[in-house]
Amino acid sequence: MNRSRIVFLVLSAALVMPILAGTLLRAAEEKAPEEDSFYKYLSVFSEVLGLVRQAYVDEPDTQALMSGALDGTTDALDPFSLYVPTDQVASYQQALSVGRRYSGLALLKERGVAYVVAVEKGSPASQANVKVGDIVAKIAGRSTRLMPLWEMQEILARQPGTHVPLELLRVGETVQATFDLKPFDPPPVSTAQVDGATLLRIPSFAPGTPGEVKKALAEASPHAGGKLLVDLRGVAAGEPGVAYQVAQLFTSGDLGVLSGRGSTIQSFTGGEAPVFQGKLVLLVDRGTLGAAEVFATVLRQKVKAELVGERTFGHAGRQAVADLSSGGRLLFTDAFYTGPDKKPLKEALKPDLLVDERSRTYLEKDVPIGDLILRRGVHRLLGEDAEPAKKAA
Repeated sequence: MNRSRIVFLVLSAALVMPILAGTLLRAAEEKAPEEDSFYKYLSVFSEVLGLVRQAYVDEPDTQALMSGALDGTTDALDPFSLYVPTDQVASYQQALSVGRRYSGLALLKERGVAYVVAVEKGSPASQANVKVGDIVAKIAGRSTRLMPLWEMQEILARQPGTHVPLELLRVGETVQATFDLKPFDPPPVSTAQVDGATLLRIPSFAPGTPGEVKKALAEASPHAGGKLLVDLRGVAAGEPGVAYQVAQLFTSGDLGVLSGRGSTIQSFTGGEAPVFQGKLVLLVDRGTLGAAEVFATVLRQKVKAELVGERTFGHAGRQAVADLSSGGRLLFTDAFYTGPDKKPLKEALKPDLLVDERSRTYLEKDVPIGDLILRRGVHRLLGEDAEPAKKAA
């Protein structure tokens, strides 16, 4: 090897070795991927899918596996988010246009369990004695364990006259309920006198509800004595925007916003003088959802209305729709409504006076929970410290 080649090798090594050493040192200093990285979970999912396809006792349907995985993804978000497969989008769109108009029954599915979240008054489901909180084990003779929510909603939106049998689990017992799908008219806004208190019932927050409530308040105010009981139990139907309009009949100013990720999408304010001013007690239960929760929150924060009953459901969100490249459809919550404090309504409202099984007295052990909520609400409104039954005990 001649002298020029030796000089070339020495110079090359002098240049390359620092670069190589720096590269190795840099690689050693790099932190390991975070434990919850997206790629880690994607790798685990791929591994599980591969093992199931290779080793499960029966050869699984890959499409069913992927649909189940997508259902699980949306289930982890909230009970209102769901994935609709490509071949079911058209039929599901038809079911959405019908909604609860033939059944009056709202179902959700969470962690694989289907349950009743609302039953509209006067509906076929109500007449069949379906109750909020019932677990739906079977619908139309089929188990709901693996049935996606969109398919249950399609069953409840079939042609009028369709017979819908349900197998329900209620407080550990199996209950059979059946009804025929048919159009029904929800009851209107109404008022009544209950044990010396004026009760305003708002069954839903539909476009005509503000006018109906305003008329009812005008008729009831002379007899209310500045005190009003508002029944929101089982109210899950309607639009949050309408709830703000109804709230304007009781208060004014800033009422709340529709809040997206880091931004305000829409603000709601009331500018006119309230129609009713006085003490308010609102009756709520597990079926109080969405628009009714918006209404309750606004009045609680603006005029110190008190809530009596069970914890509410805890979700007042706006649902968005995304069409996927595969042809499927994703429905998900993209924004939440708020009260005046601007906090998103995505947790249950805790009543000022909680009424549940543990709050019963011995003499009330056979009183239905709905009647007990009403009774406690009346006493709260009228300012009575304790109920006669409790005093007697």
